[in-house]
Amino acid sequence: MARFGKYTFVIYLLSALAALELIALAAVLAGPAVPAAAAAETAAAPEQMPAWLEPAPQREELPEEKDPPPGERTAAEILEEQRIIAHGMGAIAGRATLNCLEGFQAQYENGVRVFEVDLRLTADQQVVLRHDWRAGWQAGVSETSVPTLEQFLDKPLLGRFTPLSFQDLLRLMEQYPDVCVVTDTKFTDAEIVKLQFEAMVRDGAELGLSYLFDRMIIQVYDQLMFRVVDSVRHFDYYIYTLYTDGFARTEADFREKADFCAENGVMGITMWDYWWREDYAPIAREKGLKVFAHTVNDPEQALALLAEGVSAVYTDELTPGDLAEEPETGAENQASAEEGEKDHGADGKDTIQREDL
Repeated sequence: MARFGKYTFVIYLLSALAALELIALAAVLAGPAVPAAAAAETAAAPEQMPAWLEPAPQREELPEEKDPPPGERTAAEILEEQRIIAHGMGAIAGRATLNCLEGFQAQYENGVRVFEVDLRLTADQQVVLRHDWRAGWQAGVSETSVPTLEQFLDKPLLGRFTPLSFQDLLRLMEQYPDVCVVTDTKFTDAEIVKLQFEAMVRDGAELGLSYLFDRMIIQVYDQLMFRVVDSVRHFDYYIYTLYTDGFARTEADFREKADFCAENGVMGITMWDYWWREDYAPIAREKGLKVFAHTVNDPEQALALLAEGVSAVYTDELTPGDLAEEPETGAENQASAEEGEKDHGADGKDTIQREDL
């Protein structure tokens, strides 16, 4: 050992360095030290579930669907007995296509039971009764300033008439089970059509009133629109309305459109009154279709069209009484009034407000 004595210090120094290197290596392999308190907190915290494994949020529960009342008639059965379709819910105070509550009430009082309604999407993609967004009907509303649903319902039409949402329309139909509705949704663009009808179907489900779609007749304006609507929901009753579809006004073209209707369960065809030709009547009968004409406000013209084979006319202001060949007697008027009270009750429905719907 003596011969190594002069190296003893160097040997000890190297050994100490080696020991320090081993300690440092062990610390790296073990990871950073965690304080005891922090370690305890980490152990107590629950493990977070990855977002893609989180359960989907629960949808708000929809109400139970209501059943139609006993004896409820379909749109086809109601329309079969009528020769008048109130255009835009009927004129009120000399103004057409307002689609307002008061227009409905006035026309219903006059015996109308089929109502065509114009439907638009609001800025928040809700469906309301409105022909177009022209300025002057509601404060601050125009084609460049489309309202939300809340804004639309908050602004009286022409300062005094009650605007209606699609849900209001459904509630109205529930209260008046002897009326049916023909929709006029205006657009054929597939994306807009899909948005409109999805919103309408959703409204029916949210009220539990989907059965009322059996009292609706859906106007489609071309064959693609029919397929888009029917893919959202199958409706039992459709009308093929020709004013946007390039109708050539020939028997051959009418037959082609009648063939499409017959093959797809479409109940009828609507056209401008001046497009009608009596030659179309036998083709319609052959295919089991009805033909409707719009918009007719002259009673003599309406009666002539009906005599030639048109089933009913859309009108702003005509009522069933305007087309009666003979005026009703006093006894018949009394019977009609009693029947109205029996069906709907003499309970002030003529003064119903939207908040009552």
